[in-house]
Amino acid sequence: MINYPIILRKVINWFFPFVLLLSSHFSVGDTVTVWGEFHPPLNGYPDDNNPGFMIEIAEAILKKNGHKIDYILGPRERGVRMVLSGEIDCVVNAKIKDHSFLTFPEEPWGYHAATLFALPESTFKYHDVTQLEKIKLGAIAGMRYDNGPLDDYLKKKNINVSFSYGDDAMNKQVKKLMAGRTDVLVSCPLLMRGQLESMKFPEHVFKSVGEVKPFVGMYFACGSTSDKTKNIIKSINKAIPIMRESGELKTILDKYGEVDWVGIYQSLDFAH
Repeated sequence: MINYPIILRKVINWFFPFVLLLSSHFSVGDTVTVWGEFHPPLNGYPDDNNPGFMIEIAEAILKKNGHKIDYILGPRERGVRMVLSGEIDCVVNAKIKDHSFLTFPEEPWGYHAATLFALPESTFKYHDVTQLEKIKLGAIAGMRYDNGPLDDYLKKKNINVSFSYGDDAMNKQVKKLMAGRTDVLVSCPLLMRGQLESMKFPEHVFKSVGEVKPFVGMYFACGSTSDKTKNIIKSINKAIPIMRESGELKTILDKYGEVDWVGIYQSLDFAH
């Protein structure tokens, strides 16, 4: 008599390793969950035609590796906590100093530097924060710029600081500066380029009049505990030089009025 239960167990035991192998192979097609705080042109709204250059770069790389991307908008620090707990895979606009427990690719995808901008005819030149008491400064409410003296100054909400609110806060600040309602605007070269591009203004409409905080790399970073996220970072390290060589990276950056970060990356060791 044939003992079917024993045969069935043998078949299962024989096939089980292959099932695991196949499931691990097809996991390449998993959805990668990416979290980002609203910071155009780095990352904007998920369903927008211009979701941000970090999102488009990530999507291009993940798609080539058989993944789909699920981009979620929310507070950055909440996203970082969710990556840490394994609830999601990756975050955009992470910084090595602040988020050293994440896994980072070899290159950042941009740099932040708290910079002051003014009209070309301005004679103002920034040296220290006490100078700001004598001018009308434009800033975005709730934005952290330097985690230092400038942020402390803005928290006082002095009457000579003109704040803007909402998703179009940067747009409002650019218009205020152009209209002469403020003397100086604090932003970041990367964000300023993207904003001027979206408003169809040439980059030279403003000039830099001082740097409050030096360049800090902004990264697409992932969790450090799973093979899935580690492989994502490996894919990024492999893909970026290829995208740069083919012109695909430039095409994405041009769309947002941005420039390749490689020049800054190679010359500013402290920014990594």
